[in-house]
Amino acid sequence: MPQFQYEVKKGPGTATTGIIEAENQRAAVARLRDMGYFPLRVEEYQGEEKQDTLRHALIRIKLKDRNVFFRQLANLCESGMVLTRALRTLSEQTTNPKMTKVIDQLRDEVQKGSSLAEAMDKHPKLFPAMYCAMIRAGETGGMMEENLWRIVSFGEQEEELRGKAVSAMVYPVFLSIVGSVAIFILLSFVFPNFVKIFEEFNAQLPLPTRMVMALCGFMGTWWWAILIGIALAIASLVSFARTESGRKQIDGLLLRIPVVKGVVQKYEMAKFARTLGTLLDNGVPVLTSLRITSETMTNLVLRDEVATIHIGVTEGESISEAMRKAPDFPPLVMSMFAVGEESGRIGSVAKRVADAYDLEVDRAVKAATALFEPLLIVFMGVVVGFLVIAMLLPMLTLSSVVGA
Repeated sequence: MPQFQYEVKKGPGTATTGIIEAENQRAAVARLRDMGYFPLRVEEYQGEEKQDTLRHALIRIKLKDRNVFFRQLANLCESGMVLTRALRTLSEQTTNPKMTKVIDQLRDEVQKGSSLAEAMDKHPKLFPAMYCAMIRAGETGGMMEENLWRIVSFGEQEEELRGKAVSAMVYPVFLSIVGSVAIFILLSFVFPNFVKIFEEFNAQLPLPTRMVMALCGFMGTWWWAILIGIALAIASLVSFARTESGRKQIDGLLLRIPVVKGVVQKYEMAKFARTLGTLLDNGVPVLTSLRITSETMTNLVLRDEVATIHIGVTEGESISEAMRKAPDFPPLVMSMFAVGEESGRIGSVAKRVADAYDLEVDRAVKAATALFEPLLIVFMGVVVGFLVIAMLLPMLTLSSVVGA
């Protein structure tokens, strides 16, 4: 998403500068106004060497590092420590040097008179708009410690949910890599030795053996070209996935694959409901909450659908009514939000939806893994078995020829 460098004022004080992410310049101006600022200058950020280095460093800060930062900050603030002193203490205790630089910059901004939310706004890669909005609400309403603990809870639940999905995929990916490498070595370096023996006898070979021999001949000669082709294909796919249109096509494909769709949909619904519910419970306006929630969605197709919900609510519809225009939102989510709107407790209802989908994600991941692993093992077994049998079949023929 493009970045814009801004200069804004809030009251009679001095102007504040920073960097913000938005779809375009108009969206950046609207977001700054929603944050209570009067924009003086908003232009596309071209980048400077020092800031670009910091931005790349922020990308490599782990989610766990950010969660630890907020937990420690919540503990220090709850104990009555002044914010600047708390940030200095965290800077001294943090083991990640990149995180230390960020905390030092936060402390410097706060010492100059900025709020913590304003300081965090300058690091959008590390601190999402949701976190900044919750910190701003806490600073305005005098609930800083309470909102920090809510951020801690949200971050740890997000980390746990992501960890379940990643850990479930470790074994299948490992098995796929090991199996592919084994097949590649057999075809390129092991079986060609058998092929030479078979050719010396000039015996009539079975069809499976002739097929494998042809494949071995191709692999033995052009194995380097195959590796280059695979590398180029992976690089092209990664490059395609980094473009917005490419990523949107891939995200749309994930929502059409039966088993994968269940995992992706449930994961995104859990994130949507928890983010929206947390923001609403912290007093953030509905329209701002929906805009921020759409930015947190990982799947671009579902992000566009949340943006459609935002447009519907802007035009006067309720959230549950606007959800009917989103084809990938399950009926259960619509019904629960309708109940929340009727009872006036949409924030707490949204969190219950998130808790329910957290469990559904865990079950969906386990079910997908339980289905995928046996299929992968069977597939690898069939391929390797076919190759081995194709090499063993001529042994019977050759043994009879030698015996004669």
